[in-house]
Order: sequence, then structure tokens, then C-alpha cells
Amino acid sequence: MSHAYIAHAPEDLDTLLEVHEALRKAGINDWYPPADRNTVTKAELQQRTDEAFAMIVLVSGPAMRARDVREDIERASSSGITLIPYRIDRARLSGLIRTRLAGDLKLDASEPGALEALVGETRRAYHRRCPVLAVMNLKGGVGKTTVASQVFGTWQGETGKRVLLIDLDPQYNLTQVFFDMDMADACAARDRSVISLFEKSRLHASGVPSPAADWTSLSVEPFSPTARRDLVHELLGPGGPDGRLDLVSGQFEISKYAFATDADALSAIKSNFLAMIEHLRSQYDLIVFDTNPNATFLTKCCLEAADRVVAPMHPDVYSLRGVRLLNQVIDEHIPQDRRPALSVLFNSVGRQEQSTFEADARNGVYNAAAGFRLSGALMSAALPRSGHLAVRTAPEPETPPWRRLVIHHSRGGGLKQMREALRAVAAEVSKLHAGHLADGEAGVRAGAPERQ
Repeated sequence: MSHAYIAHAPEDLDTLLEVHEALRKAGINDWYPPADRNTVTKAELQQRTDEAFAMIVLVSGPAMRARDVREDIERASSSGITLIPYRIDRARLSGLIRTRLAGDLKLDASEPGALEALVGETRRAYHRRCPVLAVMNLKGGVGKTTVASQVFGTWQGETGKRVLLIDLDPQYNLTQVFFDMDMADACAARDRSVISLFEKSRLHASGVPSPAADWTSLSVEPFSPTARRDLVHELLGPGGPDGRLDLVSGQFEISKYAFATDADALSAIKSNFLAMIEHLRSQYDLIVFDTNPNATFLTKCCLEAADRVVAPMHPDVYSLRGVRLLNQVIDEHIPQDRRPALSVLFNSVGRQEQSTFEADARNGVYNAAAGFRLSGALMSAALPRSGHLAVRTAPEPETPPWRRLVIHHSRGGGLKQMREALRAVAAEVSKLHAGHLADGEAGVRAGAPERQ
């Protein structure tokens, strides 16, 4: 599980505990070496560094003299770990801290709100470690499930990293890409499904009634995260590709939230969901939501949790209308500090020659109709129309789930071109996120399309 590593001198124990408590209250995992470094091995320190999404360095006079702190900084630098220096006294900067950290030393404990700023900076580093993407368009049939499974299955296959797919569409088509309906329904019957991200369920404690059993009842009782393996379905499995590709399966019963009228209960349930996504970030490198094509409570939950929305659209005015409505929901119903960036992906296009609609969209012709600068939000890559992306049959029980992904298909005409297209889209999404993080500041969604 990822954490923030806190590098400190033994003399700075009081500040260390203050920072630890602030991170704990914010729901951010942390780890720090004991005052007696002889109780931990260098191998353990290296492992703790490798598992960290950031290293907070308590900058003080004792820290600048401490060999252990210098070694912490060297390990983090060599491992590419984000360094977050936090100055806690007025000692003159010297040594490695002066050469490595002086340029990034923006947080000073003597300044008002410094601890809150440190928590915010640490949270942004946490989000950089594992972005959350929502595949969404308020028009149905544009390929959301295809993009969620095939593009990000390709990203996982290319990188070998840890990806979590979450099926938030009550029709749970994403789940049925990998498993047959009977298996999906059996998992939902045990609450091993998406509903356990919203309400306390039998997955969290025995004797608890299933939140899917009664649509008129909403449980606001808090719950602790369950073990990952109890919640997710591992799609790679023994003998599969490297890394991790997991699925939180969907179910119809999350439709209950669309009928609920208790605003306070829904607010508590949304908070449960957001907290669960924050927790899951510590175990993955990427989280992807597949969503329903309607503006509902689930839509709001997804948009508040996501760093970026990828909106697939066909080259037609109906898909354009769905993107316009989506942008309107983001602008009018999502708090500014939680508003995700929006990228639009042309899907199911003819690649022999660019359609007039697509060319016009890229040239800004439809910006006014979209209600924002669509041309600036369009991704350069696009997905061609292809039978390889069509799901025609239910999965066979003896076939590993990962075999349903085009990146792992063994043969077929046009397969090379399709794989190249999927790789191009996956690579562009990664670059968009990297650019978003390079430009983004607190509360700002860099890379979001300019509004008209």
C-alpha cells in the first residue's frame, strides 16, 4: 500500500507527530523510520521508499546534519520519488538539503496554514501516483465500455502496472465483457460488487443486511475498507500478463440511488464512495470508471472522484449533444475544486479518410454547439470502426478474462492496426495526465477545455 514517507531527524519528534496526525485526519497513509535506525535494515528502508508516492522531508538544523536524512533523500531521488520539503526551523540551509531541496522549499511551518498546505501538497502527490479517470458521455451507444475495457486494458498490457476497472453502470456491461451474467449476478448476491463502495454490506461485516435487498433503505453507517481480494475480481490470474488488472463488478441495484429522496443520506453515501476511491488509489496506478449515460447521483459521484473525464463520441450531432450536456453538468453541478478535466475521444471513425464532421470539429466549427472549446478538448488519437472491438458473444468459462482484450488477441485481420490505435489513445491519455499535473495547482483542473 502506498504511503508518504516522512524523513526526519530524531530531534524533530514533536513536529513529526504533528505532521503524522494531520495526514491521518486527512486519510493519507504515512510511514516514518523509528528514531533508532538500527531497528530497521537498509533493505526495509529501500522497500518503504519504493512503496512511497512521496517523501516529506522535515527540514531543520538537526536534519541537515543527519546522515540518515541525507540517505533518505538520496534513495528517493534515485527512485524518482516526489520530494516535499517542509521547513520547521530557521537554521541556515546547507549540504544536500541546500543543493537538492532549496528550489522546492515553499512550505514553512512558521507561516499561517502551513500544515494544511503540506497536507494539500501531499494529497496532490498521492493523486499523481494513481489518477482516476471516468469514461462518460450523456449519450448512450458511443463506446464507453469499449474504451474503459480495451483502451485501459491496453495501457495495462503495455505498462505491466496495476489498473482497477470499476463498473458504475447499472446495466453492468463492463462486467459482462469479462464474465457471464450468471457469474456477475452471483457476485452481486454476495455484495462482492460496486454497491459495497457506497454502503456497509455483508462484505464488511457478517449479519449486516445487504444494501441491495431494500431499495427504500439507505445505510449511512460508516465502514472500513475490506481487503482488496474480497472486493475485486482479478482479471489476469495465474499464467496471465504481468501486473494487475482488477474489476469491481457492477449490478443493477445501484439504480436505487436515482429513486432516493433523502439528501442527507445520499450525501453520506457519496462521502463513503469518495473515501473508498481515495483508499483504493493507494493500491493501484490507475482507476477507471465505466459509467451510465444519464445525469444521476452516480454521475455526480464519478465526476467528484475523477481527475479527468474521457468522453467517447461518434462523429455525429447526437454524440455532440451528449458531450455538451456532460460539460454542462461538470460546470454547473460539480464544485470547482473537484471539477475534472475533460477530454473528448472520437470513436468508431473511418480512418481511410477523415470524415467531414471530425475535420470540422477539429477546426472549431462545433465549438459553439458544444458550449465550450471542443476543438481544444479533442484528443489527437481516435479509435477506428472495427469488428475487433465488438462484443458479440458471452465469455466462455474456460477462457481467462484477459483474453477478451484486443491487446492479447492472437490473430485476426486488421489486428495490428487496431492494437496500434489502442496504444496511441492510451499513450495520449497518459500524456494528458502528466501535462495536467505539471500545470495544475490546488483547485485547478489544468487542461480543461476553455469555456465559450
